[in-house]
Amino acid sequence: MRPGSMPSTTSNAAMRKPLVAGIGVAVGIGIAAAAAWAWRRYGPATYVRERTMFGRTRIYEVADDAGSPVRLLEVGGIVQSGTYTDERYAELVFEYLKAYDTLFDRGVPIERVCVLGCGGYDYPEHLIAHHEPVVVDAVEIDPAITSIARRYFFLDRVIEEYETEETGRLNLICADALEHLEAQGLPYDAIVNDTFDAGAPPEHLTTERFARAVHNRLNPGGLYLTNIVSAVEGPDAAFLEQQVAMLGRIFASVDVLPCSADALTLPDNVIVVAQKGL
Repeated sequence: MRPGSMPSTTSNAAMRKPLVAGIGVAVGIGIAAAAAWAWRRYGPATYVRERTMFGRTRIYEVADDAGSPVRLLEVGGIVQSGTYTDERYAELVFEYLKAYDTLFDRGVPIERVCVLGCGGYDYPEHLIAHHEPVVVDAVEIDPAITSIARRYFFLDRVIEEYETEETGRLNLICADALEHLEAQGLPYDAIVNDTFDAGAPPEHLTTERFARAVHNRLNPGGLYLTNIVSAVEGPDAAFLEQQVAMLGRIFASVDVLPCSADALTLPDNVIVVAQKGL
């Protein structure tokens, strides 16, 4: 579902990354089921394992329902990133990542974006390839993850083909997200948070201190987008409600954009968009 068709609620007071959406025919089901589908259809196709700060990785290939090859990065048993391995290598596989592009529909000039938590660098690569001349600061704490992205997820190809070292459009930053935001630096028009620690958002990136650091690094009218795996309604929505209420105390407005409207009481990817006042 594209951002424009997503239901939205707005709050000023109340109301990150295991992947909930699957691939191809598995879109919309839980990641455990999606992984099982891939395993049954293609067998044990793992071709590399590496250790990272957040657990052992598996990199393997499946295909979508059209037969297009898709390479997956699994960290600590959870799919974190995916890329096409054909000419669409810089296009997004997962719907929740496509939903981040709602930042270009908010009437705010977007010239400089910070992406926190890069995994296979899916969204930074997409920004470089499809949103020229946007400049991207890609903040990833684990150098092993960046190395994997360079070798298996086309990061080096994007750097070369789009001449980002010459233009300065893509800056690879090895740092903790909070420390980066609290350091002195240029402000951003948008900050995208896709950090995840093998199944749960890093606790220090769910605090009011972090939210204020985000707010302080944004230009007036700037946007903060984060992926929260949560129900939108009911008892499983408690963490989402807490986060939206906190952001509502700091930002001028907060929107909740479910990636699926089929069952709002079940956990799924939810994009939260907070906007700084002008």
